[in-house]
Amino acid sequence: MIILTAMLGLTCANPASAQAPDNADVQTADTQAAAAIGTYVGMFGPHKITVSIEKIVGRTVLGYSVVTGNERAFSGSWQTVAEGISFIGKEPGDHPEDGVFNLSFNATNKTLAGRWDANDKKKPSVDLSLKARKFKYDPSAGEYAQASSRVLKEKDVENLTQAELRLMRNEIYARHGYSFIIQDMQEHFAKVDWYMPVALDVADRLTPLEAKNAALIKRYESYSSEYYDKFGR
Repeated sequence: MIILTAMLGLTCANPASAQAPDNADVQTADTQAAAAIGTYVGMFGPHKITVSIEKIVGRTVLGYSVVTGNERAFSGSWQTVAEGISFIGKEPGDHPEDGVFNLSFNATNKTLAGRWDANDKKKPSVDLSLKARKFKYDPSAGEYAQASSRVLKEKDVENLTQAELRLMRNEIYARHGYSFIIQDMQEHFAKVDWYMPVALDVADRLTPLEAKNAALIKRYESYSSEYYDKFGR
């Protein structure tokens, strides 16, 4: 009986000692994966994209992306790889632009790198190199920052061309992270360092000052040729 008890004790002890490193490895991997939670911004072809990893539950990853006036949720899984942590995030598939993200997380540089593959195999894959970044509203950003910092007077806008007025007005929305649908605005702000697309509708985020200025600019846009000629430009 004494011998049998000793043998049982050894049998119980061995699995526990063998599992301890595995549990430690799993906990380390979970911590590394959780470190990837956040928002990342970079180029999606000629456009800017923001990818947000919102939640990691077990081996499941949940998030969304914002690009070219589209916000799409994705869900998938993560795993440990030689380089660290890799993610697969699948968009719902009920939109013609949906696809799958295959991304690796670099904890040192806080970056996501990889590609997006369209569900439509006729469309090309898009290589991605995204940097961690938190969105921050900055009223001083842009060529026409005065539109977010002070009340505009007629003299501030009456000498501007329609193109200049349009850019001034759209900068107000860009400062709040609006994801543009119109192609020329998408391409313009994709080249601007401070711009980060985070929302499809930012009208309720505008300050009263900005809303007032946007209305003034819009009015002058409508009659820009008249004002432009009137003031000798």
